[in-house]
Parts: sequence; structure tokens; C-alpha cells
Amino acid sequence: MLNIFQSLFQSLHSDKVQFCNWKSHYEVDRFLQGEGDLDLFIPLAEKNNFEEIAIKVGFRKVLSYQGNHDYIDHYYGFDIDSFKFAHIHVYFKIVTGEHISKNYILPLEQYIKDNEDHSKILPSVNEQAKRSIFLIRYFLKIGSIYGLAQYYREKQKYSLEWNSYKAIEGYDQIDSLNLSSELLSLLESAYLSSNFFYKLYLSFFIKRKFKIFRKRSYTNLILFNLINFFKRLTNKVFLKKKKLLDPGYVAAICGLDGSGKSSVVVALDKNFSKHFSVKMFHLGRPRSNIFTLIFKPFFVSYSYVRRLRITNKNTIIKKEKNKISLIYALRSVLLAYDRYIEAKKAQRYSQKGYLVICDRYPGLLEGKMDSPRIHKDSNRNSLYQFCYRLEQALYKSIKKADMIFHLSVSIEEAIKRNTKRDKFGKETDDELRERYQINSGVTFLSDNYNFIDATVPFNEVLSKVMQDIWIFTDK
Repeated sequence: MLNIFQSLFQSLHSDKVQFCNWKSHYEVDRFLQGEGDLDLFIPLAEKNNFEEIAIKVGFRKVLSYQGNHDYIDHYYGFDIDSFKFAHIHVYFKIVTGEHISKNYILPLEQYIKDNEDHSKILPSVNEQAKRSIFLIRYFLKIGSIYGLAQYYREKQKYSLEWNSYKAIEGYDQIDSLNLSSELLSLLESAYLSSNFFYKLYLSFFIKRKFKIFRKRSYTNLILFNLINFFKRLTNKVFLKKKKLLDPGYVAAICGLDGSGKSSVVVALDKNFSKHFSVKMFHLGRPRSNIFTLIFKPFFVSYSYVRRLRITNKNTIIKKEKNKISLIYALRSVLLAYDRYIEAKKAQRYSQKGYLVICDRYPGLLEGKMDSPRIHKDSNRNSLYQFCYRLEQALYKSIKKADMIFHLSVSIEEAIKRNTKRDKFGKETDDELRERYQINSGVTFLSDNYNFIDATVPFNEVLSKVMQDIWIFTDK
């Protein structure tokens, strides 16, 4: 069991909050190891208490783009010891039915409470309740074409679940559903039989019996299923959204050359995108937009020709520090515009619930990394002055990141790492030393700033960043 589950269950017990695992019992051990999602029932009256405890322990509520239902919430927690995410489906009422619609809200709160088994730290319903609830859910699911398709896709899962139950002597009636012990026994016999049409008949019978518990009428249910089907299809083929944060969040990984920025960004994407909607942006080398793309071939050609003419690199760099060319100023404005546009896109995605991870982020310290490049010079012509003012305005218009992680290493460590990099045109040792000197004291746009010692092992850096991101999303 993940430690975060252990902490949650202990806290719920201490605060006397009723909770139990009410379905999908045979896979519980796997769920508690962070593989899959655990189904918990929490009475609606305990919702606020549960949420306070869950947030305190390290869980947070997320949204499902294609499958949100009343009285069902998704909670995720990051277990730092195992480096895994724990996922819980929390039911504040027993909502069930076909996979997509979950069209029935059943008044089973008291029945579950009367049949809880507290022999383990995670309470569950007893063997009779496991069977009864399984049969009810089964016959509510198979009474439609879509429900049958879903059932046959997960037929083995149903079989494994049923076979995991222990034998019982008989069923007790469920008064809240007006289900007699005889009818429950009949449902069991039908489930075990090979008569498909008899099963289908009993499914229609149960659905008619539970008509008062429906959320939608027959017509509204068909409409809901059609809309949701196309929404899921569109998401699967085009959007590919996963769970969404509420609200979203922009985290930027910054630092000088050799600090491990790119490695951390790739690892964050790999870990978070398994569960959540993630977008990646590179704000150091932003993608060209439609406007700046027009000018890109000219500047690329100019840069290539200029490099061919360089014979003494140190002299050229020193000269440029004192006076930059008009071409350089124009290129700097276009770069600022690209960063401005990409930063706006990042913020828009965060507003939609995405976790946005940026490789580098702009700053405002003139002449430093990812910051304004054009020096103020009142002696230059009006075009230069215009470029200076426009670049300053663009950088100042960029919205701050929600959190900056500034990775830092010594210049000696950066040089050591750089020699091991397999990268075309990578920096020389002298270039790295000069960049470190120029960019000393650089900071980037955020009110939530975290300096990270990147000289420690990579897994420690990644663990620290992931934990801080997850903790911050609760704020």
C-alpha cells in the first residue's frame, strides 16, 4: 500500500469519517499500489470533512474532460516515496448504470453502512453486500446495445470479480430498493446461467423496477449517450485530453547551461502526462508564429554568413557588448514577440485545466538570459529607439509563471556535463564561462520562485520539483 493511502485512511479513521471500498474488490491490492483507481464510498454528509482531510494528506480533486458525473469526484495524490500517483473515485452517492451514462442513483447509504467490514484499514462491504451490489450493477449495465458492448469488452473483469467472492448461504432483502432475498437469488442464478435472453429480460425488469431512481428519461438518456459518444471519439482521435486540473498551472524550469533543464522537463512530461493533460512550451527557443516566420529565412541566412566571417570570436563578442547592430535589434524584437505569443498560449492552456511545463521562461533583466537584449542608447536612430521600446513592452506584457524552478550548478559542473552531451554545435568551455559571467544573478518572471541545487542526483531534483508542483496545485 502506498504511504499516501495509509495516511489518508488513518486520518479518516481518526476523524471518524465513514468510508469504504464498495466495488471492484478483487483488484484492490493493485489499486493500493498506485495501479488503477480505487472506488470509495463517502456519505454526502461527510463530503466536506473528507475533502479537508484529503487535501491535508496530499490529494487534490481533478476533472474528467469526458466523464464527469454528479456525486462522483476524482482525487489524485502524489506518493513521494514510490514516485507514483494514487487515484481515487469518490462516490458521495451510489451512482451506477452503463459506463457512460451512470443513469441511476441508488439509495444504498444505510445498506452499505449496515454491511461494512472493518477487519482491515480500508473498510469494505461484506461478502453478501459484495454479491448483491455486483448483481444490481451487472443487470443495470447490460440492458442496452452500448451497455452490452461495454460488458463484452470487460467480460473477463466481471468474471474475475465474481470468482473472487466467498460463498454465502443466502441473501438478505434490500428494503431501500424493494429487492427481496428471492429476487436477488434469482439474479444470481440468471447471471450464472448461459441463457442470454433470460439475462436481458431480467435487465429490463430491474430497470423498470428502478425507474424512480433514474437521472434521465429514456429520450434524454439516448441524447446524452450520443453527445457523450462523439465527445469521447473526438477526444480519443484529436484532443486526447486526460484529467484536468482545477485550475491549471504554469511551471517553468529555468537555469543556465548544463543545469539539467531539458532532462527535468522531459521527465516531468513523462510522469505527469500518464494521468493529466500536459502541454509543453520552449520559451528559450520559442516556435515562430505566422508573422515572425516570414522574416526567419533572412535572419538565418544573415547569421550563417556572419558566422563564416568571424575570425576572432572574443573580439566580436566584446564589440557587440558595446554596440549592437540594427539587424540584431530587429531580430531581438521578433524573438520577444515569439516569446510573448508562446507565453500567452501557455496561459490559455493553463486556464483550460492543463499542467503547462515550460523549458525556460522570460525575465526582465536587460542583457541576461531570456530577457530583453536591446540596450538603451539615446544616441541611436529612431528605428533603434522604436525597437528598444517595443521589446521592453513585449517582455513586460508577459504574464508571470505560477512557479519557477531555477536549477543551479557550478561552472565546473556545467563544463563537466557539457563534455558528455551529444549535441551538434554545443558550446565551448570558454563560451560557457562567459555565459555564466554574463547571466550571474539572472531571475525570471514569477512571484513563486524556487532555487534548486541541481548538483545532487537527478532523481532527487526531479522528486523535489514534482512534489512542489503537486503541493502548489492545492493552493
